[in-house]
Amino acid sequence: HLFSRRVDDPKAPNALASLIEAGRACFAEAQLPPDIEAIWWPRFEKLAENIIEWEHTRADAVAKRFAEERAEKTVVGRTGVTLSGYADRVDLLAGGMADILDYKTGSSPSKAQAHTLLSPQLALEGALLRRGAFKELGIREPSQLAFVRLKPNGEVFEESILEYNRKPRTANDLSEEAWARLERLLFHYADPTTGYLSRALPFREGEADGDYDHLARVLEWSAGGASEDEADG
Repeated sequence: HLFSRRVDDPKAPNALASLIEAGRACFAEAQLPPDIEAIWWPRFEKLAENIIEWEHTRADAVAKRFAEERAEKTVVGRTGVTLSGYADRVDLLAGGMADILDYKTGSSPSKAQAHTLLSPQLALEGALLRRGAFKELGIREPSQLAFVRLKPNGEVFEESILEYNRKPRTANDLSEEAWARLERLLFHYADPTTGYLSRALPFREGEADGDYDHLARVLEWSAGGASEDEADG
């Protein structure tokens, strides 16, 4: 993000040096133990080279890049509930549309989860873009929704979430479906008779490490139910 803010043109001769400088600032702030830095700094240097190479493939189409761009509070349909947040990066394209990019250092969420809206963050950012929530950009149409995967070996690749299992979607369609689903979900939970499940959509049946699984005593109940004392209580 420091690099995106400081360098207007990633094809400039000093672009790689600027990215390395931004990396040194972040490493210094993190105050890593020397043995850890000795492992990760060479990886970052390789990553920096590949990031610049990736930036070159996009540079001609991008009019302006926005890093850590805030989406202001926006009312979700008729719910009265507002949604806000930050986009890792929004690239305003020469034609007036915009790409929304999310940097990832791991494999989660997967492309499949994002495309099917089990993980709707990118699609919701697209919906916010269409509603003018990103004040610096105004009302724009999303062209691309993609993860930028940063691997420990230095590999960098852009992974669009718009096509999965030979089912292509436009960024507009996926964004609006995510927005409509969110509105329905908010109405669902606005009903005081609606219960809150700790495991509405568990990724794997045997896992019990969700945010609320301990509170819901998932492991205890799945091991055979309550004891007689608990049942009587």
